[in-house]
Amino acid sequence: MSNEEFNSPAGGGARVSRRQFFKAGGLFAGTALFAGAGLTACAPQGELPATGEDAAPAAAVAGADGTMLTYSVYDTDVLVIGTGFGGMAAAMQAMAKGQRVLMIDKASFGFSGAQGMNWDQEVTWPDEAPESFEFSNFNDTLANQKLVKNVWEMVGNEAEAWNAMLWWVRMGGTTWNRLPDGSIENLISAGQGVNLVQRGFSRHHTDLMKTLPITVMDNTMITDLFVNDGQCVGAIGYHSLTGEYRVFRAKATVSSVGACCQMYGWLDVHPVSMNVPDNTGDVDAAAYRHGCSLIGNEFFGVDLISVEPSSLGASFNAGIGADGNHMKYVCDKDGNFFMRETDQYDVSRAIRDTVLAGKGGEHGGVFIDLTDPDALDRENTRPCYARNVELWKSEFGIDVTEPGYKIPVKLEAFEHGGTFLIDENAQSQLPGLFGTRGYGEVKGHITQQTFVGSYAGRKAAEYAASAAAPAIDWSVAEAEISRIDEIRTRSAENGIRPHVIRHNLQTTFYDAYEPATDADKLQACLDEIERIKSEDLPKMTVMDKSVVWNREWRDAIENYNLIDMTEAVIRAAMLREESRDTFYRTDFPEPDEENWHASITCTLKDGVMQAEKFEQVMA
Repeated sequence: MSNEEFNSPAGGGARVSRRQFFKAGGLFAGTALFAGAGLTACAPQGELPATGEDAAPAAAVAGADGTMLTYSVYDTDVLVIGTGFGGMAAAMQAMAKGQRVLMIDKASFGFSGAQGMNWDQEVTWPDEAPESFEFSNFNDTLANQKLVKNVWEMVGNEAEAWNAMLWWVRMGGTTWNRLPDGSIENLISAGQGVNLVQRGFSRHHTDLMKTLPITVMDNTMITDLFVNDGQCVGAIGYHSLTGEYRVFRAKATVSSVGACCQMYGWLDVHPVSMNVPDNTGDVDAAAYRHGCSLIGNEFFGVDLISVEPSSLGASFNAGIGADGNHMKYVCDKDGNFFMRETDQYDVSRAIRDTVLAGKGGEHGGVFIDLTDPDALDRENTRPCYARNVELWKSEFGIDVTEPGYKIPVKLEAFEHGGTFLIDENAQSQLPGLFGTRGYGEVKGHITQQTFVGSYAGRKAAEYAASAAAPAIDWSVAEAEISRIDEIRTRSAENGIRPHVIRHNLQTTFYDAYEPATDADKLQACLDEIERIKSEDLPKMTVMDKSVVWNREWRDAIENYNLIDMTEAVIRAAMLREESRDTFYRTDFPEPDEENWHASITCTLKDGVMQAEKFEQVMA
């Protein structure tokens, strides 16, 4: 089977001429400052042509202190929130289907999220494309199999479509390491069913986007979904560089905002996560508040990263760590290389058991010993970490290859399964809102993100093509603008700064979740979350009352989202009375296939989050 209509993210879709680009209204609305920066700033409405008679609202609303707050309105067919792998794939598909596409980036486009990291992406793909749909082609045992099947049917069974190495390079990624004989350096021996190459750097993916008729507006934080009469009609947010409030109206919206990992502990200057600090669950929490269920919350993707020196702790670009393919030199406090006996895909269980047995370090983790001359070979240490060995030596005077030196490392969260639930059409429970992740136990495999992102973009385009421009109740957007403005201007006796609340939440969560959890730890964490919500959040105040690049204001807005996402993790973990994948409860240490081969959803009902078992959807 081959689907010739599938416009591969490898760039195999239709080419766009310069004339077509301008005819389509292509625009890269990046970091340019609009005239009169501040509340009165308005982007020219001609940048994005209006659709429908309700395109221009009153464009002003009274703020909490009586100040009139102006806002600008942008119209598009398909709105894509997030410019990473899934978001770009979705945008390309929607564009190929003839829809006007607008993308939102919370940070600076080309320098944000995974796309902006000078990182080493490992890419895997099968030896042969699946001839027919098989249970869980994407290797996630709880995934929605109807959606997985639909994605497979879109991709087809052509070998080129499944070769992630090819589409990575065609999207603008770097080429791969080659051996002296000119062959690609494949870390998994031929004949094992899967290939793995490393040193994939995505620096040029965003350059490709700039050549397409797709509008990108960056440094824009989405604070809520725009919902009218139970339908998602866009999103609401503000431009962090100018403080301009922005309302986006769209026939269909795709969320691809990345994993929320910022609840995962605190190391003096940052969480115990290499995931970017912008990923605080903004759109997922907004969808939850509008009635969507959150799924996959208890599952994180974890591996090991250095925690000392603290200024580089949990840093992918400057730290030294180990993932599931490079565990040979991980050791306990006595120098025993205990991971060499572990051949499971999930490596976290053996590491957690070692720490729980008292064989870890005082830092709460284990160690990496790179003193062996062979330790820095590519098959033993990822190149992105090996390159930092000399950096540490030259900049900090730390020689990790010196005999007797062991690098303190601990489990960090690089991915999180938690996001809003989607169906076999990649659509959420909120009509008009599509997602690239929420179909079960998924932790961000790159192939999944691209294929499911492409599918979500296609379905969103089809939805938009059949939808009329919705009638708009602008008071909904104005209420959200007033809400976030009140957070900025709020005053309270004995006010609490946003970072104090954030650090308390992170520390409380990590103490409950690592190295493993149980009922008592989860209940203590939930009790503290409830206390923070009732006592601390109402008193949260920011010192800086400006609207221009006010980082503390953004932290405060994010805290409302992050605490909802954290509560979903804890409530799902309390309900799941087993251990599975990277989720580990010491009071239920084994998997329970009979009772818990299912996902868990968290839904807002009568003002209270409720966790419920969600049976797997089969094809």
